[in-house]
Amino acid sequence: MRSQNQNDPPPGQTMTTSRKPADFTRLDDSALISARAQMRAELERLPPGSADHAALSALCDASLGELVERARRAWTQTS
Repeated sequence: MRSQNQNDPPPGQTMTTSRKPADFTRLDDSALISARAQMRAELERLPPGSADHAALSALCDASLGELVERARRAWTQTS
C-alpha cells in the first residue's frame, strides 16, 4: 500500500478539489480548455449544494479568469 504524501488529497478526493491552488498559467491553451471541459463534466455530476461542487466551481472560475486573460492579451496584440 502506498503511503500518503502530505500534499496528496485525502483518499477518495479528486485532484480537482485538492487543497492546493491550481496554476493554470502552466497549461498550454489546449490543456487549459481540456481541463475546463473535465471540470464542467464533474460539476454536472456533483450535487449542487455540496462542498466539492463549491470548491470545483471556484476552481472553474479561476480557470476562466486565466482563459479571459489569455484572450485579452491575444486581442491587444492584434489591435
